[in-house]
Amino acid sequence: MKVPFVVGRPVTGEYFIDRKEELEKITRLLSSPDAPNNIVLLAQRRTGKSSILYNLKETSPKIIYVMFDAYGTPTRARFAKAYVNSILNTYAAKINDGSYKKRIKKILAEGIDNLQSKISNIDVTISEFVKFHVTFRKSTTDPDELLENALNFAEVLAKERGVYLVIMIDEFQELLKWKDNFLQIFRKTIQSQQNVSYVLSGSAPTVMHELIHEAKSPLYRQLIHIQLNKLPKKEVIAFIKERFASVEMRINNDVSEHIFELSRGYADYVQRLGMQVFLQCLNKELVVRLDVDRAYEEMLVQLDADFGNTFSQHTGLEQEILIALAAGNASISAISREIRKPQTTIPKTMSRLMASDVVERYRKGNYRIADGVFSDWIYKQTDVRVTQNFRMSHM
Repeated sequence: MKVPFVVGRPVTGEYFIDRKEELEKITRLLSSPDAPNNIVLLAQRRTGKSSILYNLKETSPKIIYVMFDAYGTPTRARFAKAYVNSILNTYAAKINDGSYKKRIKKILAEGIDNLQSKISNIDVTISEFVKFHVTFRKSTTDPDELLENALNFAEVLAKERGVYLVIMIDEFQELLKWKDNFLQIFRKTIQSQQNVSYVLSGSAPTVMHELIHEAKSPLYRQLIHIQLNKLPKKEVIAFIKERFASVEMRINNDVSEHIFELSRGYADYVQRLGMQVFLQCLNKELVVRLDVDRAYEEMLVQLDADFGNTFSQHTGLEQEILIALAAGNASISAISREIRKPQTTIPKTMSRLMASDVVERYRKGNYRIADGVFSDWIYKQTDVRVTQNFRMSHM
């Protein structure tokens, strides 16, 4: 039986909510090896930025897209190992021919001279699927040197094999814990390479924006900025109707629009809410508004662990401000009255919340939680606590 939505992972094909304009821009910028460009994709969490990367089309057999997820990378040594392996395995998948075994080994032997002092073993397995594995020696060698050599490997391989690599680094903000030293090495790398382009993306828009627009940043003016906004209403409604039709279920325009409104145009929430509606309506032919409302409540419950963890990471005052915002208090004065604290205590904390992309200013003097679904969850949790306290006080 077919399932109309995909949750919690990048999507392609019929499950991808079309972003023709963004895909065309990025593909055009990357399709000319004679004029290489480096790109940064700026987007809020849950807007589908990873799916954009997975849906980029290779416009030439000589252009190879390498996807690298930097999430959870603990050290520069671990990054170097995973990064090189990712490049090798992607390249090998393009070859997919056992007759290349000796030639690949020769290329590797010649192409990673700069890495030899750091590598203890290279495994090359040629079967139906060609795979590489690089093992790094444990040593006291300068980790920055190891990092630089790993970053330079892409250019070595691309040049020797006559291909052009497009390396897409998702969750790039995870690498910023190594401070400007890493960024200086990375800038030096991307400026010197002629056969490699980079697409960087991250789920911390403010941090990523400062990375390329702040004059003090090593990557200042080094990348082309592509903004990925929330999904447009027309495309989401068309997508929802098509997905339900694919499993022989009907949904009217107004109900599809209700899903769009509740999901706020976030690709992840469209998929999650659509899936929950589908599961609730397995034995129905027509989806109605009440089904969507019930599914939305269930979706909030399922996001409890994720949202709860996010909320708990904030300080006490930040939590109070978020609760006040979720209750509809948009101005500093209204928040002050709601949490019963002086107005002077709020602006600095509000600035921190905005810098971390949790809160946004939507017009002069008015604020709201950037993620409307997260805001609904906070409001619901607050309402539950108030109800529980009221019941306890009347027992």
